[in-house]
Amino acid sequence: MANVLLVDDDPDVLSMVTLFLEIEGYRVMPAVTRAQANEILAQGGADIVITDSMLRGGNGDDVAKHADRAGVPVIIVSGEPERVKRHEIGDRPFLSKPFEPQLLLTMVQMLLRKPRPTS
Repeated sequence: MANVLLVDDDPDVLSMVTLFLEIEGYRVMPAVTRAQANEILAQGGADIVITDSMLRGGNGDDVAKHADRAGVPVIIVSGEPERVKRHEIGDRPFLSKPFEPQLLLTMVQMLLRKPRPTS
């Protein structure tokens, strides 16, 4: 069972995506702030990160960069895709809210099968 770090400051989105992923057999570690997400990443328990690009007090770019340094794959999501800057996404997979849960699941499965870069 893979550990998913889910970062979103919208409690409804956090609850719905958590429930969906748990039903699919994933262990979800929810975070509502960048600080919480980065703390979880520092502990080394995440196999994949799904982060909202627009968080209160900043954006999810910091979380994504922290995950990159840890070698953890990232999916960026946004309810305002027109406001997301291309450099914040990079080559990472991107989903616009609302998204089909099955599409998210497919992305998660694909990224978890991909070999991680070695340091």
